[in-house]
Amino acid sequence: MEPRPSSSTRAAQRFATPVLAQLLEHRAPGLVIGAVAALHLGLMRFGLPGWPCPVRHTLGIPCPGCGLSRAIAALLHGDWRGALAGHAFAPFFLAALVLLVGMALLPEALRRRGIAGVARFERHTGLTALLLVALVVYWLVRLLVFRSAFIHSTLG
Repeated sequence: MEPRPSSSTRAAQRFATPVLAQLLEHRAPGLVIGAVAALHLGLMRFGLPGWPCPVRHTLGIPCPGCGLSRAIAALLHGDWRGALAGHAFAPFFLAALVLLVGMALLPEALRRRGIAGVARFERHTGLTALLLVALVVYWLVRLLVFRSAFIHSTLG
């Protein structure tokens, strides 16, 4: 009988579970997310209202992603300072968006190799899970420590 892995080993294995690779497994999510993001950013570009945040609308507080649309738009215009001031995770979300859409458009053989590479990277580094945890911590700090500035910055 093999010894049971320790609880810290089990936690580390769960932390390194490929999250992004699982999302890349099917083309449709990448294409839908890409189309919705393009439409939302396009609406913003022309000064039209985008979709309101459902968390803010329902609960009255900004969500972990509040400010990302404006921050990504700033990144697309080359305004790194404005983007990072709006949301520190904007570069990661933009990179993930490009990866999702790009992988969805690749031929199947290349897409499979790409998914395997992303899964291997996630298993070895746990980076995706780490970034998701860091996003929640970032949101809580903004919400609890810098509450008035955070809420004011997300009003648009």
